[in-house]
Amino acid sequence: MKKIFTNILLLSLTMIIAALPQAKAQTTISTGDMVITSKLMTFHNGIYVARGGIKAEQKDSTMTADRGIYDQELEVVKAIDNVKVTQPDTVLTADYLEAYPKEDRLLARGNPKVTRIIERNKNNSDEKGSKTRIILTCNEVESFNKEDRFLAKGNVKVIEVEYRESETEEEAAENEKKPITQITCEYMEMFSKEEKAICRNDVEIITDTLTATGDKAIYLNLSSQVTIVGHAHAQQVSKEKGTNKNQTSELFANKILYYPDEERTIAVGNVHATVYPGSDSGKKDKDKGKDKKKDKKKKKKAKKTEDDEFDVEEADIDENLQDVPAGDFTEIGGDNSDE
Repeated sequence: MKKIFTNILLLSLTMIIAALPQAKAQTTISTGDMVITSKLMTFHNGIYVARGGIKAEQKDSTMTADRGIYDQELEVVKAIDNVKVTQPDTVLTADYLEAYPKEDRLLARGNPKVTRIIERNKNNSDEKGSKTRIILTCNEVESFNKEDRFLAKGNVKVIEVEYRESETEEEAAENEKKPITQITCEYMEMFSKEEKAICRNDVEIITDTLTATGDKAIYLNLSSQVTIVGHAHAQQVSKEKGTNKNQTSELFANKILYYPDEERTIAVGNVHATVYPGSDSGKKDKDKGKDKKKDKKKKKKAKKTEDDEFDVEEADIDENLQDVPAGDFTEIGGDNSDE
């Protein structure tokens, strides 16, 4: 009995030892400057199939997924389930991803999400600004690493939140419920080196004090400036001069320039502006029953003051045209107008 038990024990140990090298072994293949590794990989007709997890490294980019396929003839890597691509200050997650090593290009579908850490309010190269976290979601993301740009297509939503170095995942998720800025559109093109983003089609920008819409918007992070063109419309809440009351300004123009750090807005071309004065909280309405003619005169006077204010601001625009980024702007009522 003792001998049988010993033989079984020795057999079990032999099987475990024999299995250990296989558990640790990894298959490694290369395509261009990309190195692909997997614990369990099979090969047939020029196609590698990785089922034991896959890891692909290229330059400063690392991709991981639950499983993947490498087509040797087409030179394309397909990652499936729990896909994650990590680059300096940027993380991309998705359900499915295609990587083209020779083109240095990525295409992600299935709930793609891009998270990037950026610095805002930088006045020069020696001065560091405050960090914020940008979260982008959409239907499809395509990245062109050689050009330092990527495209987001379909139901694009971008939020910017405050960034804290030591925040937990739960704290980060809670922080995302209070965005500094939210942008939605159908198509967005971003340029990493220039820190510039171009949004197109059904653009909407929302901050604590501003809601703006247009056909196209250009965001420049370095100068903290947003330019909205094509049926540009904005509503902004600000303090009335000399009071603590809030007032809402509504603008229609060919171009609207918005400076988030200063909460300043400039309208350019075919400007139509309306100001809706606010009132103190708890203040009773004492104007009820007053003479309509007197009320009409007040409105007329307020309208004149408002027009004078915006005439002056529009007259000063020519001196600041260097702040307007180059672009194919849509003119309202001009030769390029659709209407």
